[in-house]
Amino acid sequence: MAPRRPLPILLLFAFLWMPLAAAAQVNDLPVELSAREMIYEQELGVVTARGDVEILQGERVLFADTVTYNERDEVVTASGNVVLREPSGDVLFADYVELTDNFKQGVVEELKIRLANRARMAARRARREGENRTILERVVYTRCEECPEHPDRPPIWQIKANRVTRDLDKEIVEYQNARLEMFGVPVFYAPYFYHPDPTVERKSGLLAPIVGSSTELGFQYSQPVYLVLDEDKDMTLTPRFLTKELPVLGAEYRQQFDAGRWDTDVSLTYVDEVVGRTQTGDKEFRGHFRSKGDFRIDEGADWGFNLFRASDDTYLRIYDIGGGNTLTSTAYVTDYDGRRFRGLEFFSFQGLQENDDDGATPLVMPLATWQDTFSPGVLGGRVDYTFGGVALQRTSGRDTRRLSFDGSWERQAVDPFGGLTTFGMHFRADGYMVSEAQDTDPTASENDYYEGRIWPQATLDWRLPLVRPANGHFQKIEPVVQLIGSPAGANPNDIPNEDSLSFEFSDANLFDRNRFVGFDRVESGSRVNYGVRMGVYGDGGGESEFLIGQSFRFNETSAFGPGTGLDDRLSDVVGRLLIAPTDSIDYTFRFRVDMKGPDLDRHEHRLSLRDDWYSFSLGYISVPRVGGAVAVGNTQELTTEGTLNFAENWQVLGAYRGDLDRGVPIRFEGGLRYEDECFDFQLGVVRDFTSDRDLEASTSVFVRISLTGLN
Repeated sequence: MAPRRPLPILLLFAFLWMPLAAAAQVNDLPVELSAREMIYEQELGVVTARGDVEILQGERVLFADTVTYNERDEVVTASGNVVLREPSGDVLFADYVELTDNFKQGVVEELKIRLANRARMAARRARREGENRTILERVVYTRCEECPEHPDRPPIWQIKANRVTRDLDKEIVEYQNARLEMFGVPVFYAPYFYHPDPTVERKSGLLAPIVGSSTELGFQYSQPVYLVLDEDKDMTLTPRFLTKELPVLGAEYRQQFDAGRWDTDVSLTYVDEVVGRTQTGDKEFRGHFRSKGDFRIDEGADWGFNLFRASDDTYLRIYDIGGGNTLTSTAYVTDYDGRRFRGLEFFSFQGLQENDDDGATPLVMPLATWQDTFSPGVLGGRVDYTFGGVALQRTSGRDTRRLSFDGSWERQAVDPFGGLTTFGMHFRADGYMVSEAQDTDPTASENDYYEGRIWPQATLDWRLPLVRPANGHFQKIEPVVQLIGSPAGANPNDIPNEDSLSFEFSDANLFDRNRFVGFDRVESGSRVNYGVRMGVYGDGGGESEFLIGQSFRFNETSAFGPGTGLDDRLSDVVGRLLIAPTDSIDYTFRFRVDMKGPDLDRHEHRLSLRDDWYSFSLGYISVPRVGGAVAVGNTQELTTEGTLNFAENWQVLGAYRGDLDRGVPIRFEGGLRYEDECFDFQLGVVRDFTSDRDLEASTSVFVRISLTGLN
């Protein structure tokens, strides 16, 4: 006989995993019930379902051998192989379940729970007290999966506790008299501890600690503390305890807005003052501040900032915080609307090398850019133009102001033979206002002056792509010739060089109209660039490519200094070779050859191998260091890095960088990692061979252990 109203049996789920108010919504859904036998004792008000009982309510499914509902006492019982499957993926197993007191109280015997996040919990007995509190007795909890071959083998870790309380109001799971076992062996006891409820994505508490040691700082212990401040903001405090120095306090703050995000991290310590490598006897604060924000103003319009400062040159490297040799702080407003871009940017720099002069380092206040492109109706083709301006301000040295206009018109045409020809007309104008010039350059004729430049160019680019299909692949060859005409002498001595100090001639800029980076120097004069691209491409994805080319300058004078590869009228030959027969291997060779020697002035090699169980790369570079467009010496470096998954869940990794000029290593890193669904173990060692003032060559070792599901 069918019951007169839907069975509220699926409140069994609410008993352990939902507040009662949410369970009431579940109970409002229609119920489908099937069983081998249904009995309704009207006088007693008892409904009993026996034999392969299956109850569906929404996406929830309950299985049991027997289910009984006493309408008068409002008692629900389920017994025999009770299984409840939740839409979230949670599955509950029990031998016996009983709900009483309008389903606010209840008892479950021999409970087992498998959560959607793969955590597992078992309890001898569980009872519900009120709407949001469940108490479990004699509990075992783990996130580790059972070993398929040895299901009786203990997991990597598990927590056993006499009593566990799940409090949905506090969103925590509390343990009393808890023991942590690793591979079945007790390793830690705690009379009390807690972790976030499995249904909670963010919860304040301790994160996995990091333990390490270094010759510079001694033994280290870092204990991150995570704090949820609100739904849109959180903070992580990380005290770092050291045996050779006073502790370092680190903090990270994050906040999400409707229109953007703001992240900030800082650190601070109080240590003995050191000048060079000598302690002065005084104390000083050392630390860093980094803050980044990105925000949307409107569709395509954004503003933001990135501030980065350290107390001194070596602090970030001593405490392994990172940041490079120069810290850059920026603030910006940008607007992108189709083809139009407008931007206003401010820059400030902090140099961390010993010879950096803070007074000579400029503030960019500001850098303004307006770019646009359009298609002219009469001439056809495309017009691109850029208005730009920058103001460089120094506390000690030259101040520079620049206004620039750069416009180009280009049009393409295809000839009857398939050649692609691009015609171009280009115009550049720059105006400079320089102040305090003699503070930076005593040879300057004037201290304050104005200077300008007009630089027109005409370009003709022709290339003929030839493609031939073959068996299983196709071949391509493409000769390229580029003619550039412009007057010489477009770099007056009174134009300061602020943003074109470094230069490298390579295959990457062979066909650039101006091979200088920045605005302050231009490659004036007329020249022809020529080269050829070749390639073989397999139908299955393999490929090989080769590029080689050269440049010839018609005028005698050059804006590039000796050793750059462009100081003679006939340039060095540059090229690139790529060989990638499969997705698992590729080799790249880049070169620059002085044909008078011939000498291989610059060459770079990179070999990469990869597969599902390993990755490896080996690199070598020999290149002249160029400053102010003048070669100042050679750099030869060897780099290598790789990873090896030598067993299931195990990985070893390493990296090395060495200076072959001096025959000394620069840095070595190595590590071992084990990671599975419940356990993450990392062991790493870093050897830094460089020294700088109070920073000495050092070796660091760190260990990190994380039990997934507890933090």
